[in-house]
Parts: sequence; C-alpha cells; structure tokens
Amino acid sequence: MKYIFIKEIWMVVVLAGMLLMVGSAFAECTYNGTTYAEGTVIGPYTCSGGEWVSN
Repeated sequence: MKYIFIKEIWMVVVLAGMLLMVGSAFAECTYNGTTYAEGTVIGPYTCSGGEWVSN
C-alpha cells in the first residue's frame, strides 16, 4: 500500500515538472505590468525570448 502511494506522488511530481517545462517554452514579456506574447511589437521593441529587444 505504501509503495503505491509513493509511486502516485512521484508521477504527480514528474507531470508537474513537465508542465512547467512546456510552459516556459512560450516566452512572454512584461511591460507596465501587462504580459505580452512572444513576437509582440511595442514601439521600437519586440518581445523575443522573454526580453524586449530593439528592432
């Protein structure tokens, strides 16, 4: 019984880790408290790799 419980917890931890990795693949940038998706252009800057870069 104890083995099954530990196995279930381990699976939950692995799945949570995988979801975190997938979520980090979609980089977002923040400007004035608002989050913008990758590729968003605001003035002379573009959101790229989670950072604002000059065009």
